[in-house]
Amino acid sequence: MTRKPRSPHFRVALGVLILAPLFRCANSDHRDGSDQVRRLPSPSPVTAPVDTARLSARIAGIEAAIEENRRRLNVPGAGVAIVLADRPILLRGFGERNTSAEPVTPSTLFSIGSCTKPFTALAAAISADRGLLSLDESPRKFLPYFALSDAEADSQVTIRDLLSHRTGVPDDLPAGWFERYPTREGLIRAAMRSAPTARIRERWQYNNYMYLAAGEALAAAHRSTFERVMRELILDPLSMRSSNLSIAAMARSQDFSFGFSPDSQRRQLPMDTLAYLGGIAPAGGINSNAEDMAQWLRLMLAAGMLDGRRLVSEDGFRALLTTAVTTPAGKGYGLGWFIEDWHGYSLVNHPGGVIGFATRCDLLPERGLGWVVLTNVDDLAFSNAVREIIYEHLLRQ
Repeated sequence: MTRKPRSPHFRVALGVLILAPLFRCANSDHRDGSDQVRRLPSPSPVTAPVDTARLSARIAGIEAAIEENRRRLNVPGAGVAIVLADRPILLRGFGERNTSAEPVTPSTLFSIGSCTKPFTALAAAISADRGLLSLDESPRKFLPYFALSDAEADSQVTIRDLLSHRTGVPDDLPAGWFERYPTREGLIRAAMRSAPTARIRERWQYNNYMYLAAGEALAAAHRSTFERVMRELILDPLSMRSSNLSIAAMARSQDFSFGFSPDSQRRQLPMDTLAYLGGIAPAGGINSNAEDMAQWLRLMLAAGMLDGRRLVSEDGFRALLTTAVTTPAGKGYGLGWFIEDWHGYSLVNHPGGVIGFATRCDLLPERGLGWVVLTNVDDLAFSNAVREIIYEHLLRQ
């Protein structure tokens, strides 16, 4: 059943919120002193009534600044969700979703690209809770053909390594990989032939195909498909009913965005340019909208709970946001999430970019604040601008 799209200016009224200052939890920690481990701070408690007029003014300022930057950066359309203290304070579409000038709404579907990776990692943690797998066992238990070219790495590799990009194997398949290796098993086999450029767990190296292997291992553990596992473990429990893992399904919906070219002409791109995402769904295959992603933000900001129901154990959730490896830029990387310092806060985040689309999901757990920006052009400059807009209007003293 198709839900009636909400107004692009839809906002959720809040009964209680902390707006300014949102305060730090006494037990939050950004670093452990060695700069090797960053952990998720506890969510901020809600203890003060909101000044609704002040909140409305701040949201209006955010909306105006977002629209100004969208036009300045020549972004055709965007969907934005901001969640604070377990409630959406902004769900809105900006600009247009196609060359017919149909507006982006909170229900407009976008490809979220690599923002899929945190979903895959969460599904693995939930599966570990259920005893279907262990993050510290070899993916070969579920994929008999899995074998890294380096014997030492192959003898040690675990699902946790796949999810944290620390196998030592680079993401270096040649151009035309989708046509040459049209099945997921074929892609995984081809990726495993890549020569390692580091010892296992020595270096962070982003690798879509290791995420593909993790997702296929997850599917095998459930004796199902990856798409069905994601639907049953995450999308349905979060009531993310519009979200899907099929470009064809996205194109059949009543409210979806086309992607646009990154050049100044902003040409509308055919949807079949995204067909390759079906081959690497665990790494980048989810399509979603601002409404559904607000549910995802709520879950993450509540440390794995939604509306009083826990989806993943506390230990499982903690594993997602505990640094497993440090990136060359000095950021922490857990399981599907970057953890970094930003304006003095611990920012948990992941970007996603595919042909014609870019997404960024940001969380400030210690403030109970998170946001997602979905755009129909592969350029993160706009979502970076939105970050600073939110800082100026909701965080800066």
